[in-house]
Amino acid sequence: MNINPIIETIFSNFTVGTKNIPISYLNYSGSETTYLTYYAWLDSPDNYFDDEHHAEITYGTIDIFSKGNFKNIVKAVKKKLKENGFTWTENGPEDYETDTGYYHVPVSFYYEAGAEDLR
Repeated sequence: MNINPIIETIFSNFTVGTKNIPISYLNYSGSETTYLTYYAWLDSPDNYFDDEHHAEITYGTIDIFSKGNFKNIVKAVKKKLKENGFTWTENGPEDYETDTGYYHVPVSFYYEAGAEDLR
């Protein structure tokens, strides 16, 4: 299942406080000092009956990059995911990348679509 259009839609015009935070698939090439990237890392069939699956689950991660305090961004990302039918599963380790000067936090989630959504 391709969740990219869903992620792009729900995080378009994503604002935390007064700051608009852009999101890009895999790599951000803009000039903002706070941004999000995302990717899906597993698609899996689910809800088996009558010898076939009737739902699919996609697991993914949104990576938060910021030169400043990122805690409120993590909270807002988790809230936005929940509001749109995604399930937050964990945050990866908080990291500071000395070569770029960015704090980096991965936020992992999954999204499940039933048979009616897969048509």
